[in-house]
Amino acid sequence: MIRNTDKANFSRTTIVKVLVLVGLLIVCVKFPIETLHFFGVAAHTVYESIAFAIEELLTHVFGFSKFQAQMLVFYSSCAIGAGILYRMVRYLPIWLKQAKRYCIECCVRLRERWQTYWEMLPVLQKMQLLLVEFAFLAGSVGYMLA
Repeated sequence: MIRNTDKANFSRTTIVKVLVLVGLLIVCVKFPIETLHFFGVAAHTVYESIAFAIEELLTHVFGFSKFQAQMLVFYSSCAIGAGILYRMVRYLPIWLKQAKRYCIECCVRLRERWQTYWEMLPVLQKMQLLLVEFAFLAGSVGYMLA
């Protein structure tokens, strides 16, 4: 059995999660270049940390020189990057086809939802919506011409 305090905590955490996600979305939309730069710096820092750890491991455990360890880490990371890039290029048409299919399905569902909503409206509300839309369009054209 769920206590009332558990329900309240659940709803609070859910609200907090939603607010954090909305905040992150706003930051990504409002500051796209800064957000992209932040993620790039974070990824580079993680890569450099892992590369440094592997270099130290190769230097101290296996007795490689610093130059040899750096070259080994650099060329192996280049090979890994090339492999990832090859796989991405190979699967890119499949991903694009799936994304296109998903977008078309979403548009069809949205159009059907709007159409059923429009069909459910009474005639008076349909006339009001059309009148508001016409007034907005006429006002916009008048504003652009003035």
